[in-house]
Amino acid sequence: MNWKGMLRAALIVALGLVLSACGGAAVRQGPSKPQTQQQVQRSVAPVATGPMRVAILAPLTGDFAPIGQQLVNATAIALFEDQQTPVELLPFDTRGTPEGAAEAANSALRQRADMVIGPLFGKHVPVVRQTLAGSNVAILTFTNDTTMAGGNVFVLGISVADQMHRMMGQLARDGRNRVLLLGPDTAYTEHVLAALQSPNISGPVQLVRAATFDSAADFNSIAEQVKKLTDYDRRRANWRSYESRLVPQVRAAADPAGLLQGEAAKFAPDSVSYRMLQGMASIYRQHISRGRNAALSEVISRIEGVDASPADDFDVVMLPFADENLIAVGSMLDLYNAGHPFARVVGTNLWQNEDLARGPSFHQAWYTAADQTAQQPFLQTYRSTYQAVPDPIAVLGYYAARVAMSAASANIRPVTPIFVRRPNGFSGQAGAVLFGADNLMRHPLTIYEVTPEGPREVDGQAGPSS
Repeated sequence: MNWKGMLRAALIVALGLVLSACGGAAVRQGPSKPQTQQQVQRSVAPVATGPMRVAILAPLTGDFAPIGQQLVNATAIALFEDQQTPVELLPFDTRGTPEGAAEAANSALRQRADMVIGPLFGKHVPVVRQTLAGSNVAILTFTNDTTMAGGNVFVLGISVADQMHRMMGQLARDGRNRVLLLGPDTAYTEHVLAALQSPNISGPVQLVRAATFDSAADFNSIAEQVKKLTDYDRRRANWRSYESRLVPQVRAAADPAGLLQGEAAKFAPDSVSYRMLQGMASIYRQHISRGRNAALSEVISRIEGVDASPADDFDVVMLPFADENLIAVGSMLDLYNAGHPFARVVGTNLWQNEDLARGPSFHQAWYTAADQTAQQPFLQTYRSTYQAVPDPIAVLGYYAARVAMSAASANIRPVTPIFVRRPNGFSGQAGAVLFGADNLMRHPLTIYEVTPEGPREVDGQAGPSS
């Protein structure tokens, strides 16, 4: 049997044990009589014999079970890459609840785990940390909540600060440096807002305005927020005033195209207003062969068709969310002359699971995500092994297990925070990662552009972010 066959067989057995009891592959059942946390801590001093024991705390039942199983699957891929290194994978079901996470952590403690991977949710980290407080075992969590990092707890999720640092750098290179932020009133949006307000992260890019909406808000209330944020009413009034002066001048001009070019020269050459007025001059010349009246009618209809002045105090709109409101907000930006080409619409790795190609409003929008080129070997192995496409978060299980495999090869037991922070990091089928002194994992990040054919890499500068 090849290693992929062995992996499938082992995972079937392991997950069967998980769902029927509380253990995993080669799991020894804990005591049947409940023990207090203090009793457990006194009775389970680490014993460096036999295979390294790696506990994974993940939701294996309940609403988040599919994600939990993918994390276990990805972890197993890393463990089976080197069959000469003895490692036991011990999956424990958190059930997606704080109580379940505490019970899973107690099970890991009773099983004398040398390293703990999980839990999935940041809000469950404190109970796991408390349960394992008497141990120096490294805990590698899947959350992206950087406030959970510290001591022996590491955060595997892509941090908002790293994403903003990469995105702001790319926007600055693109000549865009004035940002509007719109998002739901969540902690994630707050983290993005804080990052944009930090000069160390945003660099020359400035936050102009920000607004949030209730997560349960209806379409009309969100539309009103978009209108206010983009200053639509003022820009619309400005254009109507400008139009009332421009149209008579165009009608009376001996050279309407020349007049429009003169108007364009009043704006910066790289501005939307400049390009728009130059385009109208070009339209006049294209239609002059049909006669002056026909050419005037065509260009005036274009002028009167503009709904509002192009954005004059922002050139980027940040949308750090991904739900049923995202496509609608993109359409609203178009409606209020605040999307492409007036401003660059950008987002975070939350967009990865969204089919944005179907929304024309998002064509040429940018978002940050883990470098898919670096992850291709892992993704191919996952697909061929499990006949499924993994969720983007699944790779975190693989990264965590690579840490465990490296520790096992070096006979580091238990896996300590010092080892996790080793300067040369860890590498494997999903690329290279490393952990900083802040206990955050640095991912290979890339900027992707939404196109009708799918995402396209923008900058080609993937690598551990800083």
